[in-house]
Amino acid sequence: MKKLSFLIATFSFVLITNAGNCVLATESNTPQAEIIQTKKAVKDGKKLEIEQLLQASPLQKQNISQLQWNSLTNLPALFYVKNDSLMKYFPETNVTETALTLEELNHDLRMRQYETMEQFPPILKIGDGFLFLQCHLNRMIFDYRAKRLIFDASQRENATNFDVHTSTQQVAYTRDNNLYTTRNRMRFAVTHNADPGVVSGQAVHRNEFGITKGTFWSNSGNKLAYYVMDETMVRQFPLTSYAKDSTKVKLIRYPEAGQEMHSTQVCVFNAETHTNTFLEPYADPQRTYIPSVTWSPDDKEVYTVILDRNQKDLMLICYDANTGFVKRMVFKESNDTYVEPEKGIVFRPGTPDQFVWMSERNGYNHIYLYNTQGECLKAVTPDKEPWAVTSLLGFSHDGKLIYFTGTKDSPLQDNLYSVDIKSGKIVRLTKEDGVHQVSMHVSGRYFIDTWSSPRMGFCSQIIDDKGKIIKVIGKEKDLLPGYVSPEFRVVKIKAADDKTDLYARMILPHDFDSSRKYPVIVYVYGGPHVQLVRESNDYSCGRFLRFLAQEGYIVWTVDSRGSDNRGFAFESAIYRHVGDVEAADQMRGVEYLKTLPFVDADRIGIDGWSYGGFMTLTLKTRYPDVFKVATAGGPVIDWKWYEVMYGERYMGMPQENAIGYRNASLMNRVDSIRGKVMIIQGGIDPVVLPKNSSLFVQECVSRHIPIDFFVYPNHEHNVMGSDRIHLFRKLYDYYQENL
Repeated sequence: MKKLSFLIATFSFVLITNAGNCVLATESNTPQAEIIQTKKAVKDGKKLEIEQLLQASPLQKQNISQLQWNSLTNLPALFYVKNDSLMKYFPETNVTETALTLEELNHDLRMRQYETMEQFPPILKIGDGFLFLQCHLNRMIFDYRAKRLIFDASQRENATNFDVHTSTQQVAYTRDNNLYTTRNRMRFAVTHNADPGVVSGQAVHRNEFGITKGTFWSNSGNKLAYYVMDETMVRQFPLTSYAKDSTKVKLIRYPEAGQEMHSTQVCVFNAETHTNTFLEPYADPQRTYIPSVTWSPDDKEVYTVILDRNQKDLMLICYDANTGFVKRMVFKESNDTYVEPEKGIVFRPGTPDQFVWMSERNGYNHIYLYNTQGECLKAVTPDKEPWAVTSLLGFSHDGKLIYFTGTKDSPLQDNLYSVDIKSGKIVRLTKEDGVHQVSMHVSGRYFIDTWSSPRMGFCSQIIDDKGKIIKVIGKEKDLLPGYVSPEFRVVKIKAADDKTDLYARMILPHDFDSSRKYPVIVYVYGGPHVQLVRESNDYSCGRFLRFLAQEGYIVWTVDSRGSDNRGFAFESAIYRHVGDVEAADQMRGVEYLKTLPFVDADRIGIDGWSYGGFMTLTLKTRYPDVFKVATAGGPVIDWKWYEVMYGERYMGMPQENAIGYRNASLMNRVDSIRGKVMIIQGGIDPVVLPKNSSLFVQECVSRHIPIDFFVYPNHEHNVMGSDRIHLFRKLYDYYQENL
């Protein structure tokens, strides 16, 4: 919103390996659980306070931020802000220079009568000699060499969705529901939609399918493709926010599962002639999605992915960019469950008639090479192997290698690799085990590698295309030195199908005493696109979970079937019956917990947000006597009320899957609530509408079932900023009082 016959373990015999891992031996007739990793507790030190849970990131503590590459192929440079200056680092010469200081920026802003900045502003994009900056409400093109403003692209407060072309310095942006561009420092209206229900230049399909924007500059900058979404037929819902002297009601169009959805098309704007050309619909625009738009290298063609509403059939269509006519259907891809395109095609440098495409067609996400006539030339990564490509970063400059991150070496890790397109040889470039977040320079020669592991709190570095470390930008072995730390265990258990391996994380108090009994808080998500247990710092546990362990709770998390990075069959196991498989797997984890002599089986709580909120209430209502306390944030209550793209992908349409929707609906299990339950809701949540929580609470009231309900009035789907501390304390106090 993107597991248990279970290995029940006894602690009779423990074998500890030299690597620090341990396997629990069991009696012959008892299923087993395997502890595959441990990290010892740090018992001496200070305790964390709730107010410390939102501390700055390690780089921010070192006064470093905004790491990003320039866009010049022949002169790679890393830009970053340190203290009040923008620094420029050249990896080929190991030279660092100051590109622009805050004082220099403010001097020019002051001269032009703009409001000055207290700290260096956000950098939206870096071009050849210029920065695209966000200075308060203004988006500015600033020449960092001449130390002067080139152009203010936004003169109105309601301008948003900015997209700059780095070569031509043209800017596309939206105001309200219309699209505008700049050219030669002049502004032009691209669309003139009078009806606010017709929206141009914005992300569509509620940001599903990896869509993050609605405009797509051609390579030359002479044309701009953009989405046009007609949502006049979609129901509107009010979101109300309050201030001391005003009340604002915002109406959003929210297509619920099974209801009428919006109609989407792609249009091409010619920046030279100021003309618009719609791409002709290949299928009914109100029965299809358009997950991606890609320009051919010569700008003569536009490629779009067309996905039917049932999300089982996908087509790649090639259009003539000048006429908007279909040139050919390049290929089709189908799946009886669903097809989920999250990235578009990527053309191969130097070979303009070839591109790569990522697909889970054989069970795991892999990379395939195609020609533009639709022939699949080969699987570039071995698509019969059970590991996933997690991101495709790009090509080497000569187009012979592809760089990607993936789970090749462990489902709990993410590493950087190169693959030779011709030979298929894969080389791992990141040497250290852990979870690596990588950003590649357009030349394919250098990478920003930000990573952590259970043994390394944080490291940000520059590596080259051979994996050699060129520069360490920031490094912290321990993110909280001087503080107590819990013990971490990663446990492998069996799912409810008795076949599938699941990974779980157990966090034990720093002063853990195996002769005592401890309450447990189960932290759950369980849904698509999320993996909670990974080999990053503290095994990906957030600081709040670490705080709960510090305060005497055991915190337990299982990545059930339905969660991410374990292959298509693993994630799609929830198809048409969300909640069933995940709950069965989660209960296997609870069965395991109950075998542990230090677990107080009468004091188990459960917490989750969004899909995790749905799972929290699902488990609490299905097993009311197992979980003494439940806290659910932003929960989906009935999948008929969730948005069409995500809801129908995993559940189908309500008209076709009435039993699945009925079984998943929490409205049908209100009577089973016992114990303490608190629902937390963002008052202006546009993702899981407040309608969900409100109707559930009202049903509890009607049935005289006590329930606690807390609203953060002016927050959306999550509680962010300083108010998040209030949320942490609210949750902590609730468990202290009731568990």
